[in-house]
Amino acid sequence: MKRTLSFVIKSFIGLLCLGVAFLFIQNQQQSEQTPNLFGYSALTILSNSMQPEFSEGDVIVIKQSQADELVANDIITFGTKEGHRVTHRITDSTEQDGNFFFTTKGDNNNVADAEPVFEGQVIGKVLFSIPMLGLVSRFVSEPIGFMVLIVLPLVAYVGITVYERLARPTKKEEAFK
Repeated sequence: MKRTLSFVIKSFIGLLCLGVAFLFIQNQQQSEQTPNLFGYSALTILSNSMQPEFSEGDVIVIKQSQADELVANDIITFGTKEGHRVTHRITDSTEQDGNFFFTTKGDNNNVADAEPVFEGQVIGKVLFSIPMLGLVSRFVSEPIGFMVLIVLPLVAYVGITVYERLARPTKKEEAFK
């Protein structure tokens, strides 16, 4: 029982550290390339333009998609000329000479986006969101958050491991029992 509990605690701490490290790295990546794993990306919502669907601090998971798979009412993430990522809903799509163009609008905005989105700008289609998880990412990027969510669990893990090794009876001690 004690070993099982120890294994569960160690596994939880290890997974927590890996998850937080992934969020930290993802949050720090500010390049034009969107980091992805097997075509899936996790991004943090930075504004309230898509409320009530998403709020600032939510994390969205997107899947790389082809333009011909997208239809009106899909929510997509696309890159702008300025290098920003925007997540808005498709209100209309047009095909001209084999190229797709999308009209997009934030659910909380009064008007559609001024510039059409060309198929090459589309990063992916939103699959689902995790409310408020982005706040954890933001917290981890601060020094106190990094200490609390990365360093302390690692120290606890090492401490538990050392304690268990020191608490184990040696072969000599077992022979005297």
